[in-house]
Amino acid sequence: MQAVTTKVTGLRSTDSAGVVRGGLPHRRGRRASGAGRVAAATALAAALLALTACGSSGGRPDVPTRVPATPVAGPGTAQAPAAQVIIDTTGVRALTVAGGGGLLAVQSDGPSSIAVYAADAPADPQRVIPVPDGAAPMTRVSATDDESAPPVVLVPAPGALLRVDLATGATDTAHIDGDAISATGLPGGGYAVGTADGTVYILGADLAVDRTVTGFVSADALAASGDALLVLDAHQTSLTEVDPATGEHGAALRVGKGATRIISDGYGRVIALDTDGGQMLVYGLDPLINRQLAPIGASPAALAADPARGLVWVTFTGTDEVAAFDLSTGEPVEKHRYPTVAFPTSVAVGADGAVYVGSGRDGGVARISPEQIR
Repeated sequence: MQAVTTKVTGLRSTDSAGVVRGGLPHRRGRRASGAGRVAAATALAAALLALTACGSSGGRPDVPTRVPATPVAGPGTAQAPAAQVIIDTTGVRALTVAGGGGLLAVQSDGPSSIAVYAADAPADPQRVIPVPDGAAPMTRVSATDDESAPPVVLVPAPGALLRVDLATGATDTAHIDGDAISATGLPGGGYAVGTADGTVYILGADLAVDRTVTGFVSADALAASGDALLVLDAHQTSLTEVDPATGEHGAALRVGKGATRIISDGYGRVIALDTDGGQMLVYGLDPLINRQLAPIGASPAALAADPARGLVWVTFTGTDEVAAFDLSTGEPVEKHRYPTVAFPTSVAVGADGAVYVGSGRDGGVARISPEQIR
């Protein structure tokens, strides 16, 4: 199927509130004022000129950028983790709990693979699924723990997106033009894949490319909520709405000093971690707006939602801790905090409320039981 490309080049700037200006019109846009129509017409003319000059070979906007934030190393675990280390492995890239909470998948380096365990008895893996070297962290297709939901993950990799069934090990591959670094499932069964050069591919359920969306420096993390796709560009530390049905850009906002992760929490919100700024930011949609912001700790690195208990779990590489936050009061309120494995760069929550934390170094995977969490 022929790809449809939407391109924005050199149009974005920010106002004092941190709103990114100059993107394509919001898909829910209202009638503009006279001045707004003139500005929009000018921007459109500039966009058309850029498209004419650049054709479809590029896609990155000519905007100020920063080096993407990375988690800092903490002091090492100064106190014993408040959890049992259940899997002795190194270089954990990602964790997920699937199959109604019965399967624990651990993606790690050396060799690059996904090991699938029984979550309640993770002594030996049920299967080990190889993935390409340089693969980015896997993402669950479905955020539900319904037994009927297939335990499927997406694995972005150089030149490809892998769709992996954890229950069987079956793997389907979509070929991507670029270094795929992020992915998410979309309502209706499709997928979105982001690349290091700022292209977002919208794929159908058959893994065929339906359209491409450009205009980002990089597409480092993706999250779907309702009918919107959210794109985190770490080089611009910005969050942008995209309509996956048309490829149009919607509203865009800056995200702290150096954002690295976003997730949809199951309540119609998108949560972002500002790793450089030590903050959590919570966004509402329709329209895209920053509703909550709070300092939470040194170098937040990974997050996972527990919709059943209304909590969001965050790891901190700066202090080798994991903490849970309640967002129901209008600002993130810390409910739990535990010492954990060194350099905790991944976290997942089981259907029973158990929390799994993975070490990006040699600390393995630790489990905090539901009984410990009070």
